Amino acid sequence: MKGLNPTRMQFRLTFGKNEVTDQVNPNTGKPIKGFNDHFKKWAGQYSLTQNQTITLAGAGIKNATVFFIRHDEQVTSDYLIKKGNDIYTIDSIAYDDGLPADGYDLITCHKEVVKHD
Repeated sequence: MKGLNPTRMQFRLTFGKNEVTDQVNPNTGKPIKGFNDHFKKWAGQYSLTQNQTITLAGAGIKNATVFFIRHDEQVTSDYLIKKGNDIYTIDSIAYDDGLPADGYDLITCHKEVVKHD
């Protein structure tokens, strides 16, 4: 994606994974999984057109949120995204080719449903 204004990148997203923590569930004795930070990126929120929203709904993706970041191949759908207290699952990533300096990746995601093990 080209032509996005970098001044719209007004917040940091934390990329990480649900991994075993050093805490143990006192009821079961099993380790508790939690969000583990791996890296952070400056980001902005991208507005979807009505056509894009309908297309995502047809693919089963509801309440989609799209963030944009500077092009980075390190970001994959294996990661979760944390913004504030909310955790998002990545549905898809539209990678830019990364050739000029103004390339951005669009990350489509939805809020994670909290599960307790």
